[in-house]
Amino acid sequence: MKTYPVIGIRPIIDARQLGIREELEGKTRTMAETAKKLIEENVFYADGTPARCVISSTSIAGGAEAARCQEEFAGQNVCATLSVTPSWCYPMETID
Repeated sequence: MKTYPVIGIRPIIDARQLGIREELEGKTRTMAETAKKLIEENVFYADGTPARCVISSTSIAGGAEAARCQEEFAGQNVCATLSVTPSWCYPMETID
């Protein structure tokens, strides 16, 4: 069986606490799951094998979470990433 590269999905979220981040967690996770489904159902390698995606285990709201995501993806053959976010965020702190 061939091993193909994987697409990593990075759910980025507004880091502000006291209700803002908490309110966006579910929406952000849903966006990531929807993107994963869209890609896996519509993108295929030349031999017909569907593309595979993985989603970061946590939302990314700053540099430390972005670094954890990068470490997580490093062991999963991730070669490309897609960042999803429903809100404004600090791009330089969350960029991969």
